[in-house]
Amino acid sequence: MTPSRKSPRYNLIPHPDSIVDVDALATYGVEVIAAVASILDDLAHGRVTGKELGDRNISGDLSGFARIRFDVPGQRPQRFRLIYRQVDEFTRMIIAIGLRDEHAIYRAAVQRLRPQ
Repeated sequence: MTPSRKSPRYNLIPHPDSIVDVDALATYGVEVIAAVASILDDLAHGRVTGKELGDRNISGDLSGFARIRFDVPGQRPQRFRLIYRQVDEFTRMIIAIGLRDEHAIYRAAVQRLRPQ
């Protein structure tokens, strides 16, 4: 999807570690970074809504969060996930972005939600 010229519907707030996640995805190539930018634009403009998550046996409790699958165009199955939470009517918080492989992204999201 191409970026919109309209103002975003939602303000996206990244968890500090989600910025590091995007940097780590650079090892998969510029096409993946473009896919990240595209899915973030879609999320900000309300063109996508994620699947609700809950308490997961493998990774832990992600109740109140949602996930979106994404990848470069034509890649199946989609390898990457974006985990976010709807904070309020106008705000979405990005918790984690990365590979789904072995549920790693879900485990990372649960870790980030634990009090330090």
